Amino acid sequence: MSPHIRLFICVAATTRVTLWSIEASPLQRYILQTQNFKIIHLMCTKSCLFVASFLILAMTNLSAQREETILGERGWGLSGIWGGYTHQYTQYDNKDAFNNGGFFGFEFGKSLTIGWSHTNLRDDITLRNNENRRFDFQYNGGKIGYAFIPYKAIHPVLNFEIGRGKVKLSGEGDDKVFVMQPSAGLEVNIFRWFRLGVEGGYRFVQNNDLVGISSEQMSGPYGQATLKFGFSWGRYHKRTQPSKNNYEN
Repeated sequence: MSPHIRLFICVAATTRVTLWSIEASPLQRYILQTQNFKIIHLMCTKSCLFVASFLILAMTNLSAQREETILGERGWGLSGIWGGYTHQYTQYDNKDAFNNGGFFGFEFGKSLTIGWSHTNLRDDITLRNNENRRFDFQYNGGKIGYAFIPYKAIHPVLNFEIGRGKVKLSGEGDDKVFVMQPSAGLEVNIFRWFRLGVEGGYRFVQNNDLVGISSEQMSGPYGQATLKFGFSWGRYHKRTQPSKNNYEN
């Protein structure tokens, strides 16, 4: 029985009680009103329970449907915190050099990491055009990384760093530069709290105004080893593809 029909019965019953109460004695009116009040109260209670049950069922069905986004159906909530060290072999103006640095980031959806990184030139270098002038370089900025199938012991990773740097050349001063570092490599899950990575990439340096050194001299390829410490909670949920039978049905 629909809520509208039950409400109509409640109203009709109330009207009938009023008409009968006019013709009956006080005792009969009291008994009649008491009995009909119980009936009306019971019917109205059942109607309210029916409406409430219908609303709860509808909300449950809606919440059971998983939201889809342009990034897929996987949840992209906070899933871990990581930090570590980088040891980088590179070249400046075709001269071998070593950089070291660190990073820190938050992991989302077991795959995406967003954070901050910092890199310093560790060696003392004199460039070809400035044999008696010491060159120093450091840079830091944002870092974003993505790990493919991170639940595998060995899995591929992509990283991209972008930010500001500071180059210093003795006898000329220092200058602010713009740095970008894309890289790709492999990452090994040693323990749940420790990962080892090997990557290769290229460092792009722009907006240098110093006369004694050019942006091209500071740009170049590099190889990098990464020591990564932290923790990732929860489980990785792969997106399941609907089977052919689901379409047929």
